[in-house]
Amino acid sequence: MKKISLLFLLCFSVISSSIYAQGVVDGELKKWHRVALTFNGPLTSETAQPNPFTYYRMDVRFTHESGFPIYDVPGFYATDGNSAETSSTKGDKWRVYFSPDKTGKWTYEVSFKAGEGIALKEGGVSAGYFDGEKGSIVISGTDKSLPDNRAQGRLNYVGKHYLQFAETEKYFIKAGADSPENMLHYSDFDGTLNGYGKLGKNYLQLMKDWQPHAQDFESRGNAYTWQNGKGKNIMGAINYLYTKGMNSISFLTFSADGDDGCVYPYLVKSDSLFLEASQRSKAWNEALEQDRFDVSKLDQWERVLTYAETKGMFLHFKTFEAESIWLMGRKDLTDERKLYYRELIARFGHHLSMNWNLSEETNVEVSLVKNTAAFIANLDPYKHHLVQHTYPLGHGKGVDMPNYDYYYLNLLGDQSVLTGASLQLQKDDIHNEMKRWYELSEKSGRIWAIANDEQGNAQIGVTVDAAHPSYKAMKPDNREEVRKKVLWGTLMAGGFGVEYYYGYATESNDLNNEDHRSRATKYEDAKVAIDFFENHIEFINMKPADEITTSLDDYVLAGDSQIAVYLPNGGNTGITLPSGKWTVSWYDPIKGGELKGKSKVAKTISAPDASQDWVAVLVKN
Repeated sequence: MKKISLLFLLCFSVISSSIYAQGVVDGELKKWHRVALTFNGPLTSETAQPNPFTYYRMDVRFTHESGFPIYDVPGFYATDGNSAETSSTKGDKWRVYFSPDKTGKWTYEVSFKAGEGIALKEGGVSAGYFDGEKGSIVISGTDKSLPDNRAQGRLNYVGKHYLQFAETEKYFIKAGADSPENMLHYSDFDGTLNGYGKLGKNYLQLMKDWQPHAQDFESRGNAYTWQNGKGKNIMGAINYLYTKGMNSISFLTFSADGDDGCVYPYLVKSDSLFLEASQRSKAWNEALEQDRFDVSKLDQWERVLTYAETKGMFLHFKTFEAESIWLMGRKDLTDERKLYYRELIARFGHHLSMNWNLSEETNVEVSLVKNTAAFIANLDPYKHHLVQHTYPLGHGKGVDMPNYDYYYLNLLGDQSVLTGASLQLQKDDIHNEMKRWYELSEKSGRIWAIANDEQGNAQIGVTVDAAHPSYKAMKPDNREEVRKKVLWGTLMAGGFGVEYYYGYATESNDLNNEDHRSRATKYEDAKVAIDFFENHIEFINMKPADEITTSLDDYVLAGDSQIAVYLPNGGNTGITLPSGKWTVSWYDPIKGGELKGKSKVAKTISAPDASQDWVAVLVKN
């Protein structure tokens, strides 16, 4: 049968190329906007034989008229081309997403190959239809304005401690929500079941409807809803974070057999089988189709993430949970893992502000981390920021849970293609450890862009605000500690941002939270910090320099003509300044606003008062 099928394809390819018209172009033909090219190909289905996800490989080469750049972009099977609305499982549409970074004419040429397992191989015979199809598109400048990421361009790793937007050349300071990690376990998504995740010894059902954020949905989001208004509540949650000044969301894309257990891009063999297997942490092996994807679900994810970018959100793709990362192997880069990443990159790699995180914690061999990172970097046409998250400092010494030094010390520099780290740390460790990896990465020859994306301990994290209706004092409101140790502790160590983790022993946690208002004051403080870095200092030209003050608990960033000192308890500190005349002004990290109280300074700086934290900005005149 295989020989007959291949022969048929070879013979049919000549006929099909004349029958099937040039691809249909959809989207605004503007710089940084998503452009979709959709082609008519073989009529098949998610469950067909041969498997459309493995038997075919679609790639499109886009070349700018100047000759540079050239992007090789993977495509994907799109059933009927409108599956978010129709929930269709079959069709003849094949699609590629492209986000052009130059105005002018772009030409494209399509490769569409067929063969057993060809999705992960080179070569292959022509699949006919649109294989070899050529065309062009003409791109004009974007018409978007902030907060839309299309006004800023792609967020790139540029060999510095901060990521940079290509259009505005602005460097990025991140703040947002690390929790809930199961953001995408949402009742409005197709194929998403109220199965079971395991937390400790208990199995829990954790499906979300995001109802607390129904009030935050805005009418502009209607363009991204599906099936008569689905998706409004999760978009409301994103819009709420935007209104608080946040610019980042974090989410798992695969959590089978993990704490939540019900975020997955795959087809389910049967609903009842999945629900039963999830109660035994056996869903991956027994209930999920490991090489077939749920097309309509992924199309609906895409709508939510596209909306998020209109609100200026950084998309933190956590591609595996700790309990899930080893399901596709601990040592070898398996075909299952490759196929999973190919689908993610094809569908979501066009997004502008994002990173790929290899996993939320990990317990696989470091060689697998290296090989996975290399695979992603090679396939991702836009070379997005690429990071690894681990267990925190001091957690575990054995084979199953190596401490984070085991990973990072073996991934620095030219040992891997990672461009940064996503650090999980106890609050007391954050500032010093952020500085440590900042400095080690500089010495390694490959500077990392580093963020603090989870704060311990796991039971506490960032707690519920005392003023929130859900607060029952299960854990005290730790706003001040979070502001001082997490937020400013990270940013003043050269970290490019924070995401807040909701502790398991709080009223609404990393799994069951559906209301970001529960941490409103923490987000307000984070917005004040973003404003400081964006408006009052040239952070890109500054480095951690705690040693120039006499205080043991303040944080310092220093450049040639500007120094920032964060005093967590106010008061005063001695400071060693370079020669010249210096002045000091003060910033309120609670209220924000303008710098105030400008005065001359020599050897000592004194905060306006000792009742709170303050930031000193010293300028050489």
